[in-house]
Amino acid sequence: MAVVQPLVADVAIVGAGLCGLALARSLHAQGLSAVVVEARERLGGRVLTRRCEATGQALDMGPAWFWPDTEPRIAALLAELGLASAPQHDPGDALWLTDPNREPERREETGGVHAGAYRIKGGAARLVEALAATLPAGSVHPGSALRLLRDRGAWLELQLEEGQEGGRRMRLLRARHAVLALPPRLVLERIAFDPPLPAALVDALAATPTWMAAQAKAVTTYSRPFWRTAGHSGNAFVRHAQAMLGEVFDASDDATGAGALGGFVALGAAQRVNFRRGMPMLIESQLVQLYGAQAQQDGRQHVCDWADEPWTCSAADRAGQPEPPQADPALRRPHWAGRLYFGGSESATHGAGHMEGALESAARIARALAPVRAAAPGAADAGDALSRFKATVAARCAQAPLHYRQHLARLLSCQQAEQLTQRALLATVEQVYSETLVALDGLLPGLGLERAGPVAAGRHALTPVLLAAFDGWNGQLLSEALAFNGGSCALSNFPDEHQPDTVLRRAIALDLAAAWREFALELNGRLMAASTNADARRTAVPA
Repeated sequence: MAVVQPLVADVAIVGAGLCGLALARSLHAQGLSAVVVEARERLGGRVLTRRCEATGQALDMGPAWFWPDTEPRIAALLAELGLASAPQHDPGDALWLTDPNREPERREETGGVHAGAYRIKGGAARLVEALAATLPAGSVHPGSALRLLRDRGAWLELQLEEGQEGGRRMRLLRARHAVLALPPRLVLERIAFDPPLPAALVDALAATPTWMAAQAKAVTTYSRPFWRTAGHSGNAFVRHAQAMLGEVFDASDDATGAGALGGFVALGAAQRVNFRRGMPMLIESQLVQLYGAQAQQDGRQHVCDWADEPWTCSAADRAGQPEPPQADPALRRPHWAGRLYFGGSESATHGAGHMEGALESAARIARALAPVRAAAPGAADAGDALSRFKATVAARCAQAPLHYRQHLARLLSCQQAEQLTQRALLATVEQVYSETLVALDGLLPGLGLERAGPVAAGRHALTPVLLAAFDGWNGQLLSEALAFNGGSCALSNFPDEHQPDTVLRRAIALDLAAAWREFALELNGRLMAASTNADARRTAVPA
């Protein structure tokens, strides 16, 4: 195998999905050199947009939706890059098919099934393309698979395999820092480490599922969205043992005037192998049962089975049951003396598994790698900055009950039936904490960190002052959420959620407490790092 000239960078990013590309963009803006390597020949990771040649429609075969009200990072990035979005088509009834021998039931879904979801016009791949276009030429290397990551002390060495079968070559990439912007289980399955990772970190990687990794998505395109004229939204839920598509939705690209029905295949990865030859006919048959004979007149099927994607789905994901990711906090901490970071959507606190989570992870790592900079001139005094922080917290907390209802509606729209209150509350507090930390970053120069007082037992003097803004909030939010549940018609069919028992309340309280501890540690860590940077600026000798 041939060996070519090594690459050198400040930061090596492994994975050219949303996290990797957004991180590279941020690092270049900070003046750091970043090289992005990607095992696939294309960019985007799980973001994959195909085009239907017959209708001209952009078809998102991976993530398609984002929720602007609860996912602010992606909404802001789209605006910054000048990319338009549009609401997911929801008007009309939703169909429920619970018996393969009966007609589907029409149900009205107040507010729509997808609870305020939006789609990127032209497909989600437009975001990938826009991010890649901001990077310097030669900084992204597709077709480069990381095989070995070695700690050389002063630098990290990445051993890359490039090229196709019969023409492969080995290339080295040397960097001061490395970021693995990959699903955690793929890191374990595909990359060797020297020295080996600690056992606890290996366990954390293995325990974090890859969102949608073993799922398959099918989109059928038509010359027009004929179901809309019949009063259908395009949303359908099929809940019987012979279901081929468990969930159906309107995937039409309205800019073309054509129509498309998307759906998630109900069969598991192993079952899909056995049904592969007959799957097109079975999908068509189910759409005909839902929407009539027009569903078989000019339909063209497009299927993406993510379980067949070796750079998405690990063996553990393929063999296990689909689970929402909830990463161990260890995946959000630096390793190898601050030189190795784990990114990707699964490592996020807020929006894990979504495009929002990928962007949150990128922001976390970009902040950790940011070079020391002088404070902005004319920064506000400490008292003013502290008042603004408290006002920010108060505003975020006041919005939290609304965000809880939005997260709950989103879970219900995805037909989730377990741990609804627990997961919606956790998503709410993580959103508030994430947005608070973003606000804190902007206020750090004005907090007077060098005058804040001594550090005691690893805790910055300002930490308890800032955390006091949240006094009593967790309990108040839990009370307001349970009060809402008690009067919610949507939860009336979920007795455990409508009136949670003591055991469930205890589990929720423990989850919220764990999220609070991680937030408090992160806030303290940012204060400590900012104070260290302030000290470094004061003692630096001018050139």
